Amino acid sequence: MDELTTLNYHALFNNAQVMLHFTDVNIRIVAVNEFWLEKMGYAEDEVINRKASDFMAEDSREKVTINIPELIKNKKINGIEGKAVTKSGELIDIIFGIQIVFGEEGQLKGFLTTTIDVTMQKKAEEALRQRELYLTAIIENQPGLVWLKDAESRFLAVNRAFAHSCGKTSPSELVGKTDIDIWPVELAEKYRADDMELIKNNAPIKIEELISDAGTRRWFETYKAPVENAEGEIIGTTGYAHDITDRKLKDEALHNMQKLESLGVLAGGIAHDFNNLLSGIFNNIDIALMLTKENDVRDVLLNAKKVIYRSRGLTRQLLTFAKGGTPIKKIENLVTFITETVQFALSGANTIPEFAIPDDLWLCEIDKGQIGQVIDNIIINAHQAMPNGGTISISAENFFVDKKAKSASLDPGRYVKIKISDQGDGIPPDVLPQIFDPFFTTKPSGNGLGLATSHSIVKRHGGGIEVETELGMGSTFTIYLPAASDSISVTDEKKQSAVRSKGIVIIMDDVDVVLSTSKRLLELIGYDVITTENGPDAVTALKKEINDNRSVSAMLLDLTVPGGVGGLDVISQIRAIDKNLPVFVVSGYADDPIMSDPEKYGFTGSICKPFTLKELTEIL
Repeated sequence: MDELTTLNYHALFNNAQVMLHFTDVNIRIVAVNEFWLEKMGYAEDEVINRKASDFMAEDSREKVTINIPELIKNKKINGIEGKAVTKSGELIDIIFGIQIVFGEEGQLKGFLTTTIDVTMQKKAEEALRQRELYLTAIIENQPGLVWLKDAESRFLAVNRAFAHSCGKTSPSELVGKTDIDIWPVELAEKYRADDMELIKNNAPIKIEELISDAGTRRWFETYKAPVENAEGEIIGTTGYAHDITDRKLKDEALHNMQKLESLGVLAGGIAHDFNNLLSGIFNNIDIALMLTKENDVRDVLLNAKKVIYRSRGLTRQLLTFAKGGTPIKKIENLVTFITETVQFALSGANTIPEFAIPDDLWLCEIDKGQIGQVIDNIIINAHQAMPNGGTISISAENFFVDKKAKSASLDPGRYVKIKISDQGDGIPPDVLPQIFDPFFTTKPSGNGLGLATSHSIVKRHGGGIEVETELGMGSTFTIYLPAASDSISVTDEKKQSAVRSKGIVIIMDDVDVVLSTSKRLLELIGYDVITTENGPDAVTALKKEINDNRSVSAMLLDLTVPGGVGGLDVISQIRAIDKNLPVFVVSGYADDPIMSDPEKYGFTGSICKPFTLKELTEIL
């Protein structure tokens, strides 16, 4: 090779914008280009005669070793990903290739390695991946239906809620399909027309529409918008549909409902769906409370929990009056319960509560959610009776009936007597006989269910309710609740909340958010959790654990699985396997007779959705 050619090769070698180094047959570096030195941070004399492997991470050296057979066979290898170590100790991502170099007479002279620094590319890819993960998490955790289509109305992505609404288990089952593949022709053509209008007008739309959700027609408030690329071209459409069925049904019910049977059917469906949704909120708040150490954050979470806890009473109020609402009773101390319930009901109001509640009040066996509704309804009525503010007096005392009481129709026995008095105008004589009648109200925005429901709840607890009133002097509502026996006591709540446990718990539920959040809660307090989506799978999981010589501590089974096999259908199989295993039935239908008497049906106990961490740990 003449001198000019040598100079040209040297110039090309040094000016190349990729990292180049040449090693001899002993893999010692004999030449590096300037770009290599710049990237690695070395001077040339710090590199020459050193092993090439000195500048590579351990796993990258192993990749070279693994690929030696290919190098020998093909005289080169390409596209190996690895990491190089710079002089400062920084790891950089690289892609490299090695080529065998032969002399003029065919003898082995060494190896030429070409290396590309892809650190920035890797970081960009990782950032993009993280961004996609965040976006996926946001979309997946939306309670509504989310979708993205291309310009031909083919689905590019949907969230799990959307897939479930179409009767699918996974979003991937819908990718590449069109509306005509999923919906009835008339509905599919409407959605197609909406998409074409979006693309044509290049403007978002907001509509209310009926959507088939898991085979059921439900009302959704839908937002749809065109999607543009970087050049401003419309390349598809996206949308979000929020379920407003409950709102629609409630509006319609308040105007059109004529019979209690209609109310019962409506309330049952709303309560179950609503309670499933609340379960995720309840459990996520409990998880957050366990994970945070910030007192300010805990205060906010606890306040949110109180609000949501009371929100489940909205549907239970309808269920209790319309369908019976058998109380799910537990032994409770009413002292703190009455105070907290009243204070919450009057939060932000211009009315002041005055309490006279002794610490030695007898315990009562009650459904706290239902009795909370009773107190809440009466307190709200008392507040509304004093629009300019005033004082509500709340007292409680132990009360013994030694013979049949005429006023509240009480049987002989021990009761806790709760009195709530306002300073309002009183109840007119012509109105008084009707105040406990369903749908009777004197309020323009009332539904006439508050006092009717309260009367029903107290009666189902074996108690009584009565009212005394005088025009211009206010009203007093008196509630009588049967006291529990002397031998029964309340478990120390602080001690309960501190308990951590070990063991395996099998959960069965068809609602993903209930499964995932219940699993996380139990894991945080020490349990190993197995999740299943239907009854047969739960039985299979139990058999597997037994066959593998692992002991199951408890099972939590959803009572009903729409279109599938629920807990009631498999409890007999479980009892045939293990008659003593603690098995708890779970349901959003708090009024179901199985929930109030679980032992009769083979269960150990019951817990209603939505439930809190405290309620969950108590039954376990």
